[in-house]
Amino acid sequence: MSLFVDDEGEGQQQPENTSSMPVTFDVPEVMPVYPEREINCSLPLRYQQKIVQNTLTKDGLLLLGRGLGWDIILANLILALSTPFVNLGTNRKKRSLIFIVNANDHELMRLDEELADLAREEEPKVTKISGETLNKKRKQIYQEGGVICISSQLLVMDMLTLMINPGDITGLVVFHAERLREISNDAFLIRLFRDKNSWGFIKAFSDDPELFSGFTPLATKLKLLNVSNVFLWPRFHVTVQETFNIRHKKDTSGKLVTEIKVGLTETMKKIESYLLAHIEETLGQLRSLCPTIANDYWTIDNVYDVDFTNRINASMHDHLHRINFYTKQVVNDLGHLTTWLRGLLVLDSVMLYRLIHTVVQDAVKQSKEKDSSMRPLLQIKDFDLMLDLVSERAFGKHPGLYNLEELPKWNELGKLVHDILAEKSASGERNQGPVLIVCSTRAMARELSRILETMQRVEVSGKQGFSCRKYMIEKLKWYQYYQETIEPAIARLAAELEQSSDDTTSSGTESPNPAQNFTRDGAPVSKRRRTRGGSYAAARSQSRLQATRENFVVDKAIVQELEEKNKTENDGDELVEVDESDWLYMESDIPEQNKVIEHGADFVHIDKEQQVIVQAFDDAFNGAILQELHPSHIIMYEHDLAFLRRVETYQAINRENPAKLYLMYYRDSFEEQQHLMHIKKEKEAFQRLIKEKASLPKRFETERDDPKFHVRKSDVVNTRIAGGAKFRTEADEMKVVVDSREFKSATPFLIYLSGVTVAPVMLAVGDYILSPKICVERKSISDLIESFKNGRLFAQCKQMRRFYEFPVLLIEFSTNESFSLEKFVDRKFVKGGYRGNNKDGGGDDNSEKLNVKAPIQHNLLRLLYSYPNLQVIWSSSPHETAHIFLQLKANQEEPDPVEALSKGQNKKITTDDDDDDNAPPVYNENAIDFILNIPGITVDNHYALILKVKNIEELVCLSMEQFQDILGKENGKKAFNFINRQCR
Repeated sequence: MSLFVDDEGEGQQQPENTSSMPVTFDVPEVMPVYPEREINCSLPLRYQQKIVQNTLTKDGLLLLGRGLGWDIILANLILALSTPFVNLGTNRKKRSLIFIVNANDHELMRLDEELADLAREEEPKVTKISGETLNKKRKQIYQEGGVICISSQLLVMDMLTLMINPGDITGLVVFHAERLREISNDAFLIRLFRDKNSWGFIKAFSDDPELFSGFTPLATKLKLLNVSNVFLWPRFHVTVQETFNIRHKKDTSGKLVTEIKVGLTETMKKIESYLLAHIEETLGQLRSLCPTIANDYWTIDNVYDVDFTNRINASMHDHLHRINFYTKQVVNDLGHLTTWLRGLLVLDSVMLYRLIHTVVQDAVKQSKEKDSSMRPLLQIKDFDLMLDLVSERAFGKHPGLYNLEELPKWNELGKLVHDILAEKSASGERNQGPVLIVCSTRAMARELSRILETMQRVEVSGKQGFSCRKYMIEKLKWYQYYQETIEPAIARLAAELEQSSDDTTSSGTESPNPAQNFTRDGAPVSKRRRTRGGSYAAARSQSRLQATRENFVVDKAIVQELEEKNKTENDGDELVEVDESDWLYMESDIPEQNKVIEHGADFVHIDKEQQVIVQAFDDAFNGAILQELHPSHIIMYEHDLAFLRRVETYQAINRENPAKLYLMYYRDSFEEQQHLMHIKKEKEAFQRLIKEKASLPKRFETERDDPKFHVRKSDVVNTRIAGGAKFRTEADEMKVVVDSREFKSATPFLIYLSGVTVAPVMLAVGDYILSPKICVERKSISDLIESFKNGRLFAQCKQMRRFYEFPVLLIEFSTNESFSLEKFVDRKFVKGGYRGNNKDGGGDDNSEKLNVKAPIQHNLLRLLYSYPNLQVIWSSSPHETAHIFLQLKANQEEPDPVEALSKGQNKKITTDDDDDDNAPPVYNENAIDFILNIPGITVDNHYALILKVKNIEELVCLSMEQFQDILGKENGKKAFNFINRQCR
């Protein structure tokens, strides 16, 4: 006989006396009816259809390559998820309630346009809710349902205040999943939603795979999103490649993309080589100054990264207290060098000279100051040679002969546009689209529009070309105006600000500076090394300062001569009339019969084949605009990987008549390497994510799993009964009243993870109410410094002392910051140093007279001297803050949100004749502050005293018995003895 399998015949034997429990099913009277609903999805490409099919049925994270059409994919996905409704026989339609978070204005507008094109009967318009929307209006929108775009912070507060039930939410669509952090408001929202809604969907999206970095980024993001599926769709996906490689039968050559490689001028090549050498030298100097902080990223190979300097600054942010001022100057100079390297390829010669000379002039001015050494920028090898080349490129070597070198791309752009227009006119085909020129910024689009408008045809050495001399003369005139008007105004304003700073700092007694007292003639310690007047080092330094001291002054007579010469030599036709990025057509050389004048406005009809449109590929420019314009030729003046993919998508959709694409870039230059680096980094990022996806473990979760694990109440809550304390167990509910403005920080989320109920209220006093007696004002380091400057912290502590028995100031450091105030001491850089001899007392009235440049420690002493009962708590991180709050609440009563809301709101006396806004307050706050300083009168009993006594005159006349009747025996005796000067 087996213990697990019945033998033959044994399973059929039934005991005679067996009691059975019947199982019945209660059939509801009304069964849910799910009517069929046709969904109108419009997905022209095959890979887009497969993406929607995969993400529609499974919750997960979608990682898409840039420019592959996120807008049409998400619009179809949201449309499919928002259309079903449930009819329970009441003839009432229940719309789905879908929230979109982390979407910016351009993405929201694009999504709304796509949904409007897809919808048939009911347009699922995206409703945007901001903090300015009233509570009543928000609640009404939630009840109506639909697709709603809202910030995570606002939705979290609405969930905590029960304005919306998480069980009524159909799902969440999270944009920019790469920004999701462990203790962010997005993670708070997802945790609240999943704790009380186990059936709603969560769809996350991202098109920045490079930002998924660190250790197991996919597993980390999936855990925060509470999903288990990830969908990776890079450009090299097989389905995407097959979609883009299908061409029309007429396209035998397949040359839809033409690369135009433009060579740099000799001067530009030399400047680029100098800048790259300067950057490499600066990086080597930075690595030697910070050997413990430097990493493998600090190399010249990564200078092509757009966020190169930002990533270096981010890696040094946690060590600012260990970095001296000279090292910070080196980092700042590195940012200037990379900016100049990019500006060399996009700015004209005059504007590049102004950009570089402004920075160098400021560096020379700082180096001339008494207590300053020479800037690291001026000490770079061959830096003065690079400055000479920049000046020579704009104004030439010899005086009176301005070079005004043009960018090589301008001539190639003019020839390309001329050839395209000639080809279109020679073909004779009708219904051809316009010529579209795209660039990086709107400012560049306006510049190209003006260049094409002023460009003139010239012949050099028997070859046809185009000259932009007229445009360069306009730039020269603008720089002349800048020198004569703007630059003196800036210098005058700077002098006034410096004079006002001197006046504010010269009113007190200057403290001695040891670095100046023990050096000869006040020379700083850094300049004590003796250099003879004829030495090479001294002469080299002086020559650099002399070479960069004077600014080039534009001669008016030469400018006028250049204008007249340009008019006589180039009196020919201009190249083309262009349409700028704001869709305003230029008007020049247009026949009079094509003009229509009505009400003072000129309307001109321009054939589509003759249009040349210049547009920037920013967030507002997307694939839909390509479909609307339907260009026949697209010229990419600058590279952008996302726009290049949009053009590929546009060509794949319009296979019958695809647009020709022209890519312009400088050959063997920084621009070419930067574009190749972007492609390489995206490919490597997807390859890393594909390898991680292959090794992702299976994730299982049940309803009993408690995600609140960061801080355990059993570790901090003491269940021992002592001193009359109330018995508290680990299962008792704990509550913290939180100011709604504090949800910008991570502390409320960590409090929630510790198992404490968070009640958001717009508090007038304090940030966190832990109990009826404990009020906490939380300050980060930056907020603490700002509060000392404007005196706001003194007023906040004054309010806490008035309404709570235990006011607490919590100084919270960031998780990645050092737990020290050393790096904030250098904020007191003023002429004369720090002076702490303010003769004013430490009272409340003198809080605004604090020296705003004083160190934090001094201001804290002034604060504690003004409020002796103020408790200061130091917290190393938000996690530690949540742990401290649990310890403070261990033996305390729970706070009342209604009572906490009423604190600090002084009611006004209202009558029939007076206006509520101008009515006087009920209580005199100054008198209340006065009596709170009397021993025996506390926050708990001062209201009882106010109800019995009208003014201070009656207060000082009370007897011992009257004091004890109001305040109690011990407190009444203290107050009576203090007023009657019996201090024993």
